Amino acid sequence: MQRLDAAHLAKRLTSTLSGGERQRVAMATVLTQKPDIWLADEPTNHLDLHHQSAVMALLAEQAAQGAAVMMCLHDLNLAARWCDHILLLYPGGEACWGPKDEMLVTSALERLYQQRLASVEVDGAPVFVPVK
Repeated sequence: MQRLDAAHLAKRLTSTLSGGERQRVAMATVLTQKPDIWLADEPTNHLDLHHQSAVMALLAEQAAQGAAVMMCLHDLNLAARWCDHILLLYPGGEACWGPKDEMLVTSALERLYQQRLASVEVDGAPVFVPVK
């Protein structure tokens, strides 16, 4: 609980927690189980930027310690910053996967999201923003 800034929530009923608080408690629960495989569906959902970074750092740490970490993310910028391999699932059923540098390219992402994108590099990682 301490690692995910959730220790102060230990005595509260889950039903009284916000979405972000619930998410942090859920991640803390999984962390205590020490899984070899992490399957995370939108692990940063409902979290503010600080807690998004903390959760992604935790997952990266687990991977560095030998755990397999797979997650579904819709936030391209978190994927670009923290992931090493990407699977793109296109609406028609096509799937493309590979190292993030090969997958997170504007042409592939614009086709996936049906949205024009601009990209800049910040601290060595691409940042994507929608364009009108």
